[in-house]
Amino acid sequence: MFFSLLMVVIAVFLAYSVFTGKGKLMAVENIKKDKIGTYKKWLRILYAVMMVIVLLMAFFNFVEKVAYVQTNYYEFTEDYLGADEKVHPAGESHPTDEMIEILIPTDTSELPYKYTGTTYTLDEKYSFVSFIPYKTARILNFVGLGVSLVVVLALFIFINKMTDKDLQKKNYQKKNSSKGPVRPSMPKGAFDFSDYQDEVEVAADFADEAQEIPSKKK
Repeated sequence: MFFSLLMVVIAVFLAYSVFTGKGKLMAVENIKKDKIGTYKKWLRILYAVMMVIVLLMAFFNFVEKVAYVQTNYYEFTEDYLGADEKVHPAGESHPTDEMIEILIPTDTSELPYKYTGTTYTLDEKYSFVSFIPYKTARILNFVGLGVSLVVVLALFIFINKMTDKDLQKKNYQKKNSSKGPVRPSMPKGAFDFSDYQDEVEVAADFADEAQEIPSKKK
């Protein structure tokens, strides 16, 4: 559900630029002056395509992850006396919630059951999407993701072709030159104590001798 909501938010963000031609997504900084009109036109078209794809992804993700309920099934590989004090014969299949109630807590990892498969059942609350099978929604979700990546790549290529490289370089240099002075830092040799190595060694010898003095007095 979170992914679907995120896609809707992105679609709304794109829609603002598509329908108004404004917003940060429509910035024309560093764009060739004689190409600004063409740039805005095709940019809105690409954003419109992306908006539709994102909305479809949100819908198909909702169908796959929310509308359909996943149920895992397991079956016993041998007769098993469960926590319900009933014998469950080999080959008997149960969904996850039933297996939790049947299995007796144990430290043994080799319990007599195995996973047999998963089913996806449409929740009655979302019957309005019954025309889309689970597998179809899953496939279309992946297709939408692939197409969106292609559109994003096309968007980057388009913007790169419309960018005035010289103007971009000038603006970059202007921004860097407008930065304030560099803060002073500590000198490189501030923590270099190699010049005091001899003094340190003498002090260490003196300390050793001072520790031996009491023992000589005994």
